[in-house]
Amino acid sequence: MGWLLIFIPIGFTQISSPNSVQKFSPNFSDAGASVVVDGIPLFDLQAVDRFTAKERSQFANNVLIEAISTSPNINIEVRNDSSTSATSISLNSEYLLTVTANDVLPDFSPLQQANRWREILETAIAKAKEERTPQYFLQRSFLILMAIAVLIGLRILFGIATRIFKLKTGIFNKIAFSLGWVAIAGLSSEWFPLFRSWRYYIISPFFEAQWLIFFGALIGSFIFSHYATDLVKFALRKLAPQSVEKIYQDVIQPSDRLLRFVVLNIAISWSLILLESLAPVAYNLIKPISNLLLTASLYWISVKLISRYLRTYGFKIGRHFSPSSDDAILVFETIINILIFIIALVAFAKSLNFDLIGLVASLGLVGLAVAFAAQKILEQLIATLVLYLDRPFVVGDYIRLPAGELGKVESIGLRSTKIRSLGTGTIIIMPNSILVSVELENVTLAKKIMVLLYMNFAAVLGERELALVQQVIVDKTSALSGIDANSTNISDADGTGKRLRVSFAILGSQDNAIEVRKRLLELASIEIARSLSEQGIVFTMEDPTIYIQSPITI
Repeated sequence: MGWLLIFIPIGFTQISSPNSVQKFSPNFSDAGASVVVDGIPLFDLQAVDRFTAKERSQFANNVLIEAISTSPNINIEVRNDSSTSATSISLNSEYLLTVTANDVLPDFSPLQQANRWREILETAIAKAKEERTPQYFLQRSFLILMAIAVLIGLRILFGIATRIFKLKTGIFNKIAFSLGWVAIAGLSSEWFPLFRSWRYYIISPFFEAQWLIFFGALIGSFIFSHYATDLVKFALRKLAPQSVEKIYQDVIQPSDRLLRFVVLNIAISWSLILLESLAPVAYNLIKPISNLLLTASLYWISVKLISRYLRTYGFKIGRHFSPSSDDAILVFETIINILIFIIALVAFAKSLNFDLIGLVASLGLVGLAVAFAAQKILEQLIATLVLYLDRPFVVGDYIRLPAGELGKVESIGLRSTKIRSLGTGTIIIMPNSILVSVELENVTLAKKIMVLLYMNFAAVLGERELALVQQVIVDKTSALSGIDANSTNISDADGTGKRLRVSFAILGSQDNAIEVRKRLLELASIEIARSLSEQGIVFTMEDPTIYIQSPITI
């Protein structure tokens, strides 16, 4: 951290301080490329017809590095070719650079500019030679080691004094000694040419115009994301009606931090577009991570907002249509979450130029099986939603399956429904996709009318007469549609044997159908009286007949 803290300010001072060319440059991006000796920029070269500024400076820098490291004596000369009017600088009789019209400052001639650069080069090379001598290296190393020893000694003495006198220094102690190490790192990077060169070549690219714009975009992303929710609230208060502001407070405001994180990821993703041309390798490494964070954050906030909206407003809206619509809304929420996950997965694969569909197709039978399984699961989830919305049955209803099995609905799950068979007591697990496509009989939803008939006989009925009466009643009523033969009951009403009570159950779902069956039952009672009179059994029926309406029970 100390090295970085000292690198950036010193590097910024050396690079951002405008040199003679930059002062008169109309554009920062046209300031050229620097000729550098041991991490110290000397002057800038501009682009010419055939060479860029970076190519010219790179050639000159390579010649200087080789000459400083291998040549004991360096001679710099300025040459002016009279035939071509070209002014150049040579180093030990080897070509170094040419002073072009683009390099010359106002009120300077090419020759004057070349002599000025020669003086700068001579001074820089003399400094570089001096810094490579053993005396210089030993002297500066000794000073650095002394500084380190002094700092460590002070740290030990200060720790002893703190324990003896029980001083409470708090964070001041850490800050003071951290600054000491930073100062030592800064001196090391300034005194030794190798460290100074590393510092320059690491930091200098980041002070180009495009890097400054990139870092500015990153900083702007953090600032904008921090105040994004405040801006939205301000806009809603000024522009939106109170109903929209209320929805924001109930649904979005509890996820303010997540919303800021989403906005930050979107802004950073846009900022990384600038990095693609500056550092392609770093862009290719960072972009997938950025896409993953962006996709995950968008998925997470979508799930949160949809869930909160449905649970806050969906339940209220659903109860206007059905009091028991909460389960349907929860199923609908689950289906939406699955669809959002699929969309997020496809979007992330698309951002990486990854052909997810092609991969599934290339897997052959495995991919087909996975796709088929996903299709079946989605089909069952949609069928579950249909069951909750249409509600052909609910938990606790008795239904008759297509095979004739009668059972009680125990639970309705996301994929299947559990039905307890009344015949065997076992659980029948039926996929919801089958239940929505077959014909079911809901016994619980049917209406049952209990019909009570009281028959008074002149004499006590014997076993033969009683059996005959029962046979006639069953025969005459079993032919009527909608009469539950299993619920027909004939019993002694008062214990004398002269009064019988006959009960029937009329089934139906509509009032008009029940009325028709009542009329048919009256006709059947006439037939019963006629048949019994033919057998010599005389009786009377009380008026009125009693009808009791009740729900179906099993």
